[in-house]
Amino acid sequence: MIKIDNVKKVFNRGTVNENWAVKGVSVDIKQGSFVTVIGGNGSGKSTLLNLVAGYLKPDEGRILIDDEDVSNVTDYKRASYIGIVFQDPLSGTAKSLSIEENLAIAMKRGQKRMFGMGVKSRDREFYREQLRMLDLGLENRLKDKAGLLSGGQRQALTLLMATLVKPKILLLDEHTAALDPKTADKILKLTVKLVKENSLTAMMVTHNMKQALSLGERTVMMQLGKKVLDVDGEERKKLTVTDLLELFSRELGDEAYDAGML
Repeated sequence: MIKIDNVKKVFNRGTVNENWAVKGVSVDIKQGSFVTVIGGNGSGKSTLLNLVAGYLKPDEGRILIDDEDVSNVTDYKRASYIGIVFQDPLSGTAKSLSIEENLAIAMKRGQKRMFGMGVKSRDREFYREQLRMLDLGLENRLKDKAGLLSGGQRQALTLLMATLVKPKILLLDEHTAALDPKTADKILKLTVKLVKENSLTAMMVTHNMKQALSLGERTVMMQLGKKVLDVDGEERKKLTVTDLLELFSRELGDEAYDAGML
């Protein structure tokens, strides 16, 4: 289980630019659940994801993974627990390395010792099997540099790399926002497939309300650094995008317009 316990994060403390990006947020994510997190620009949703990933450390509160407090554990040491896919398709792979070399790095996530210069035959066959599931023909391009792939292909490869060694939690930071609609839909379907087949725990940040309600089984809404809504079960199943907007408006009033959500 992932436990975000009354977490707070401030930037530029003590200056005129002081900004409390996350203000006492608590979220418990059960093993095997898929949670979507939505909010306007500056709502704190990506900051919260980066706190879970270990790229940021909380100023107050705790983050626990399977009851272990990892609040001050470095992102490198936390890497063995976490798979992450960012918005930019180019950020998740090493463009100068081949597809199989990128996968070899992913297999060693969280370990100090890196892969050797050669990729063993048995590993290559495993990579080919995994790539075949993507249905992009990449299983026949193991030696190609990642930099030769399209944005959608690189994002699919990044998603596979993030789940190759089963993480405690898969973090998805608007991972389809930079893709064209057709490619984004393909990546979302692949995401659902990998999460389901591997029984992964996932947390996905998105601006898209339709995605927030159609994916996973729970939706958390943030604004101005606070958790303003947290819905799941039958209540969530009945919600439409219009309902979500109305709930959001009721919580924030005129601030909903400032947040760019209405």
